[in-house]
Amino acid sequence: MIRAVTFDFWGTTYVEGPAAARRRELRVQYAHGFFTGMGAQVAEQQLEYGLEIVVRQIDHARHSRHAGLDAAETGRLLADAVGLRLRAEEARRLGELLSSAGREAPPVPAPGALEVLQSLHGSLRLGLISDTGLTLGYDLYAVMEADGIAQLFDHFTFSDQTGTTKPEVRQFHHTLYRLGCEPQEAVHVGDLESTDIVGAKQAGMRAIRILHPRQDHATTADAAIKAMDQLLEILRRWGAPV
Repeated sequence: MIRAVTFDFWGTTYVEGPAAARRRELRVQYAHGFFTGMGAQVAEQQLEYGLEIVVRQIDHARHSRHAGLDAAETGRLLADAVGLRLRAEEARRLGELLSSAGREAPPVPAPGALEVLQSLHGSLRLGLISDTGLTLGYDLYAVMEADGIAQLFDHFTFSDQTGTTKPEVRQFHHTLYRLGCEPQEAVHVGDLESTDIVGAKQAGMRAIRILHPRQDHATTADAAIKAMDQLLEILRRWGAPV
């Protein structure tokens, strides 16, 4: 019997929305102000390029080592990218500034996500498993709280807090432990084959993949959907109490 459903954040529960460009602008502004306050002159164009480097390095850490980076690590990466050195506390403050842009220029709930989560809340245990980037877990939580979504989840697993990303099995098993259920009692919903689907299947869970246009739709998931509002039908078919 299905007792729990876990969800990915980016591309599943939330999508970029219209504020993505503003988020990038804010990060450049915040970083510029931070370095200026230290007495360092760094051009905004240099910071734009530096942030692109940081995003690539976060992705590399995620894919090559399955490592989640925290505020101090992302702050240090940006300082390194523009040729500066920071103490640990300074790097942490910079990383927190970069993250805060995600709260101030937030992503938006995926179409149908709020309604689906409201339908599942109370009947199933709900968890969120997110590989974070420049926007860290506490700011993603604040975004969800403002949208009335955080209150619908029973547990959150963010890679910047665990130091580990999907598809590592322990990300899924940690979440299921906190939800109080076994892998065979749980379903994971996500959009990325190499992280969400592979990780969930290796963890012993069922997996549902959300298919986006321009993605390779080949999947090992137990089911595939094109929108969140198709999820309830599959869960009912599998005998979930929804």
